[in-house]
Amino acid sequence: MKYVIEYEIRTAGLTHDQNFANQDALLKAFGKWTPEEGLTVWAFVSNMNNGGYVLVEAADPGVVYSFVSKFVYWNEVKVVPVFEVADGVAIGAESLAWARAAVSD
Repeated sequence: MKYVIEYEIRTAGLTHDQNFANQDALLKAFGKWTPEEGLTVWAFVSNMNNGGYVLVEAADPGVVYSFVSKFVYWNEVKVVPVFEVADGVAIGAESLAWARAAVSD
């Protein structure tokens, strides 16, 4: 399963010195991180607004949770399961056929 992870580095309510310390700690922790076994990182991009997105794939959602939970001390995070558009179109077509059959006499 693929997941889009949106993250924003937490800065609100922190003093200038706390923000510096927060950034230093995050960079130090991130420098020691390697992807968990079973986690494929397809894209890791910045939105240039103090956050970004990570597109990952894992068969076990626990692997995604393991990754995300390591960085919740610094980041606000949203995780959204996603799948290929072609698969969605096929499922949508099947669902539409079912719905039409369900309401026809």
